[in-house]
Amino acid sequence: MSFETLLATSQRLNASIEALAALGAELRIRREKLSVDPKVRQLLQEVVGGIDANLLEGVSPEQEVSVLGFIRAFFRQAVDLLEDPARAPGWVYEDPVVLQVLGQASRLVVRAIEALAAKRPVLKETLEQPGLFLDIGSGVGWLAIEAARSWPSLRVVGIDPWEPALSLARQNLAGSGVADRVTFRAEGLESLKESEKYSLVWLASPFIPKTAVEDALPQIQRSLKPGGWFVFGLFNGPPTPLAEALTKLRIVRNGGYPWTVEEATARLRTLGYESIEEFSPGAPILMVVGRKPG
Repeated sequence: MSFETLLATSQRLNASIEALAALGAELRIRREKLSVDPKVRQLLQEVVGGIDANLLEGVSPEQEVSVLGFIRAFFRQAVDLLEDPARAPGWVYEDPVVLQVLGQASRLVVRAIEALAAKRPVLKETLEQPGLFLDIGSGVGWLAIEAARSWPSLRVVGIDPWEPALSLARQNLAGSGVADRVTFRAEGLESLKESEKYSLVWLASPFIPKTAVEDALPQIQRSLKPGGWFVFGLFNGPPTPLAEALTKLRIVRNGGYPWTVEEATARLRTLGYESIEEFSPGAPILMVVGRKPG
């Protein structure tokens, strides 16, 4: 290899960075009704059209907000990697933008569970009956809030040890309209001690160390009611070697472990779950779902 090759490669990758920034800018303009110089706006639209002329057609405002959240969070995490590559792995983010936009994007998990429930009548029935939904790794609370809005018969408990996120979660909950059915607790996965209490447990595994997840899996099962559902959340990137490596890097840097579907499925099978299924409505959401025998 040569300097010229390295420089050319960096310029090619830089084009991808700038294109993603342009897409994010266009989404912000659309959603926030920003006033932008007409020449800049025209060029932004040309860039987005150059990515894909039909990229934004048929996309709902909620979906645009979710994608914008991922773009903004990943940019800030990328800057953190560039500026401090030597820091130890772990979830250290206090930046409200990173916390809030990732939290907003997590609402897609609820839509994914809804999509799965549309194919699984027993799961759909569980979500429509009175019960408790446990959100492990609740962050700023948007997933818990969205679950309460989507399934009015459920009460939701969110647990997370990261106080900067929980502080925002309490603020988000205050104006959500579902504060009477959502509770946030400042605790880690290792503190879960309840038995046969929850109808559904969601685990955001990419943000939690492997040993903590492995140690807690038997207790998670004990916390479920007979017939309750466990949703083991993973990350799913585009199916290319580079995308897979980047997804693993992001997970490990954040303190988690890049579980595979095979590993998660094996853990659920060992614990005796039934009706185990892999489900992905699209990147980055990937889930392995199982039902506790009832």
